[in-house]
Amino acid sequence: MLDNYSSNATTAKIRAKYAQLFTPEEYREMAALRTVPEAAEFIARSARFKEAFTEVDPNTIHRGYLEELLYRENFETYIRLCKFQGLDKEPFFGFLIRRSEIECILSIINRINSSLDRTYLSDLPGYLIKYLSIPVMELSNSQTYEELVAGLKGTRYGKVLGRIPVREDGNADYTECELRLRTDYYAELLEQADKEFGGAVSDELKTMILREIDCRNIINAYRMKAYFGFEPEEIKRRSLKFYGIGKKNMERLYEAADAEVMMDMVNHTIYGKNSPDTDNIEVEINSVKIRRLRHYLTGSTYAPVSLYAFIQLCDIDVSNLVTIIEGIRYGVEAAAIEAQLITL
Repeated sequence: MLDNYSSNATTAKIRAKYAQLFTPEEYREMAALRTVPEAAEFIARSARFKEAFTEVDPNTIHRGYLEELLYRENFETYIRLCKFQGLDKEPFFGFLIRRSEIECILSIINRINSSLDRTYLSDLPGYLIKYLSIPVMELSNSQTYEELVAGLKGTRYGKVLGRIPVREDGNADYTECELRLRTDYYAELLEQADKEFGGAVSDELKTMILREIDCRNIINAYRMKAYFGFEPEEIKRRSLKFYGIGKKNMERLYEAADAEVMMDMVNHTIYGKNSPDTDNIEVEINSVKIRRLRHYLTGSTYAPVSLYAFIQLCDIDVSNLVTIIEGIRYGVEAAAIEAQLITL
């Protein structure tokens, strides 16, 4: 166990990895490329992904496999950092594995609801399987929601999903499943931050986690207002019940007359401070999120805080790379691609 959960070696290793993330200038250079092989070659030359491309030819790699390679390197970086100095001995550090399990379960639910459940096997990330605590291969064969829940018996996920009523068509509401699984995930994460660490480590972790949830809630609330015209009470029902800026402040955003008014209100919170001038809600909110994550990563001496912040930054980095790859694939102009990227 790390002494007081602080380790110069661990935080130094994480910061060295952080220095390998792509810069805005590198995103801009990559967005100007015109073919996916060119983009693959650009990524393959980077310090962050050089080893991942050791046995891969960037000139012939399939776009889908290229993107999987990026996600896999993110996950394997997390595994390597967790094993360094035994971080993985504490339950909290399983956060990305648990998040991956939820994504797998939600994918299976979506395919069951769409009558495409059997095809899940073809795109199951193989590198995940040995780390998961659930029998995902067997679960992917579930023909109904009830079969899936039965296969999850004895797990937290089975308990959560078992409380959701099945509709007349035999399926369960996907949005409700996602909401309850993510609620349980964050509740466990916040509890672990309290029990396993305490003091300043716990305070920093909980603040970071609650701000992550705020960003998710704000983005989802905006979409519900702008694209679906949901009423405030429905938005509240569909949102996670954890608050970094406080319940009253968040619910004021939900109660805004429309999406435009809501965003004007957001701009007067910590999530609008020094945000970029853009009409893209995800870019605006997540750009502010990046600033806070970088603050925690470079300012904290605690390994749990540094690792949690770093993995979120890795997620954003790969999301940007995938956005660029997809933009190049469809012939989108470089400026339009850049406008979709989440940077400072």
